[in-house]
Amino acid sequence: MKFTSVFVAAIAALAATAFPADASTDAAERRLILGGTTVAKGRKTYYAGMRHTADGKNFCGGTLISPIHVLTASHCIVYDIRWVSIGSHYNNGTQDGEQIKVVSVMNHPNFTENLRFSNDFAILELEVPSSIKPAKLAKADGSDFKDGATVTTVGTGRTSEGTTALAGHELQRVESNLITNEQCASDGKITVDDSMICVAGQIRCPDC
Repeated sequence: MKFTSVFVAAIAALAATAFPADASTDAAERRLILGGTTVAKGRKTYYAGMRHTADGKNFCGGTLISPIHVLTASHCIVYDIRWVSIGSHYNNGTQDGEQIKVVSVMNHPNFTENLRFSNDFAILELEVPSSIKPAKLAKADGSDFKDGATVTTVGTGRTSEGTTALAGHELQRVESNLITNEQCASDGKITVDDSMICVAGQIRCPDC
């Protein structure tokens, strides 16, 4: 079964991205890691989980882009991000990684919830620098976003569909392929603008 997903361009430009595991069943906005595999411990350490408390559970994801900055989605800000857990293999707790307090949030000025996914990214400033190596950013000229290119999505979202499905306890990854915004708009029946890129792929599970 094929799936189509919309990603904010600035977030998907990174090597790792995750979104909150909400209850939506709209094909264009599922926050899932379907058909994925567990990330090896010590890999994809620039992934950051958004939390209410240092030892709490991840409710959104982001990417470390500098020692003191994390890139995440603007729609996650409403959940009151107080802490980030960087480099953690697990969905909650403090047994590994770095738990750092968030001191300020900068939303994209053109983000609005009325335009779903458009300009949906924000920058978090951390209280102290992280010692973990930030993610390598994509080229500014967009050459990394060729149609058909393979990309990796990383996160601790739900590993199966349905409102009762639970988020994965360990960090997961899944491969998918970039598609044109025109194809995405047609497949997903949504409006796609230049602040977004789209991916599609095969869900590798028998019941999907």
